[in-house]
Amino acid sequence: MTAKKSTKRPSPRVARKRERSRQEILEAAQSILRNGGVEAVTLASVAGELGLTKPALYHYFPSKEALVRTLVVSLLDDEIEALTAAINAEKSDDHVLGAMIRAFYEHYIRHLEAFRAVYCQAQLYDSHAVIIDEQVLREEINPRTRGLFDLLEERLSRNATKAERARCRQIASSAWLAALGLMTMLGVADAANDPLVHTDESLLESLTRIFDGTIQAG
Repeated sequence: MTAKKSTKRPSPRVARKRERSRQEILEAAQSILRNGGVEAVTLASVAGELGLTKPALYHYFPSKEALVRTLVVSLLDDEIEALTAAINAEKSDDHVLGAMIRAFYEHYIRHLEAFRAVYCQAQLYDSHAVIIDEQVLREEINPRTRGLFDLLEERLSRNATKAERARCRQIASSAWLAALGLMTMLGVADAANDPLVHTDESLLESLTRIFDGTIQAG
């Protein structure tokens, strides 16, 4: 007779210890990412960073793919937290899109490897690198970005009709894409060691001028 698999849930103390260990692993993975890019993040490199054996990590992450997927979601959480804080701190609804664009830039400009890990895997890394699959997009990524756009829509469309709210959300998406495009070009320029003609600040000023007050102007 086959023994039944235990379904006993871990105690709160064990659960907290496990979560702390997962966070330590992710912090080590982020450190390796900053110094070597996503391809440097492996179970072996993270284990070495923590002074552990590679098999010890299997209890938390069964593969490099699982580790990097969790890392990317964690990096996205950091981004959403930074953008949400900037949006909530901006008192004027007219300037909330500019605040979001600047926060996106400030969050990633000193951590371009984090930006590349979240947004550029398919373009920059070979077939052995981890690409976020449909399930992760549907279950992990989309709900987080949807929450950000819900917040922007709420700030931009107070007392608006359904059609006006849809337009506000589309403009918010355009502003986010503009910030994404700016960081993509800065990442390319950094990789090629070929700075853009315009300064970062002048580009940010142009984008914020374009989007600040857009809702009312339209």
